[in-house]
Amino acid sequence: MKKPVAILIVVGIIGVIGWAIAARIMKPKDEIQTKELPAVTISNATLGSIKHDTSIMGKIQPSDTYNVSPKVSGEIIEIYVQNGDTVKQGDPIAKIDNQKAIDSAKASLDAANASVRASQQQAATAADALNRMTPLFQAGDVAPQTFTSTQNSANAAQAQVASAKAQAESAKLNYDTQIEYATVTAPSDGTIQNQNMTLNGTVSQSSVLCVITGSGQRKVTFSVTEEILNNLSIGQKVTVEKNSSEYEGAITKLSRLVDNSTGLFAVEADLFNAEALADGVAAKVELTAATADNTMIIPADYVYYSAGNPYVYVYEDGIAKRAFITLGITNESEYQVLDGITTSDKIVSSWTQDIYDGASVRIIDENGNISAD
Repeated sequence: MKKPVAILIVVGIIGVIGWAIAARIMKPKDEIQTKELPAVTISNATLGSIKHDTSIMGKIQPSDTYNVSPKVSGEIIEIYVQNGDTVKQGDPIAKIDNQKAIDSAKASLDAANASVRASQQQAATAADALNRMTPLFQAGDVAPQTFTSTQNSANAAQAQVASAKAQAESAKLNYDTQIEYATVTAPSDGTIQNQNMTLNGTVSQSSVLCVITGSGQRKVTFSVTEEILNNLSIGQKVTVEKNSSEYEGAITKLSRLVDNSTGLFAVEADLFNAEALADGVAAKVELTAATADNTMIIPADYVYYSAGNPYVYVYEDGIAKRAFITLGITNESEYQVLDGITTSDKIVSSWTQDIYDGASVRIIDENGNISAD
């Protein structure tokens, strides 16, 4: 039984082969022609400018922020403001009891004034002696040496008066300053925040009584990598997006001190007409992170990747050849090419599934005509 089955299988196979040959022979000629080569367009890299824009999250803050600290140490005896209060420059914030310093300054002032009075009395006495001696000297009744000595004493007494007055003025200034420093005032217009004063609490010159935030103006702070930092400049424009609105600004501060916890660098930018933004909220910052001029550029869709390495196809004598390239600045539509091709190379600018390294291709010219195989 096995032999007849085997014979039938062989006969079946022969039949299938015969049918395929017959179908091939009977097929029209235009259907059995060799498959045409893929057709592609070609282009050249160009020289031009390219930029890379990036988005970074930032934080909105008042443009002007002032830490209010007393200029003298002492006990807080009066508090004039609370959080949220609006103040003008010079408005009182608090009063410090620095009476000991005031008393000391007053004592110094009194002593200086007494010194002025004493020196003035001495100067008057010396001047009187000189005035009485002068006609005697002119008459020849007083020796020149004696007259010169009296004259020098009078001049020295006047100099002592001038010195005493200067010391008194300094003491008066110190006294007035101590009285002035007793009242802490607002250094600028703005809003009181972080008020943490306690009545009868003791403060020093390093204590922060409160914070005053600027009235209206806003800034955005954000952090960038060292690579981006090196491409930024003071005055460079930025755009902040928040709640579907955009706000323009300009960079005002570039920190060269790295944050050890993040490895990033702080940047600040003042915003224009951004009073509607609330303090402390997060917002998206858009800026140009890198630029290059007079550099080689190709469209992004010319580039392929092999194991993460970028390459393009270069057309040469009917063959598409793979050329690995080094990229620089990139954006969504264009890439900067640093190495691997030149502007004279004919780059395959269209895609086909039949292209590969060494593939024979035809060219589609600018009129849409396809070259012969």
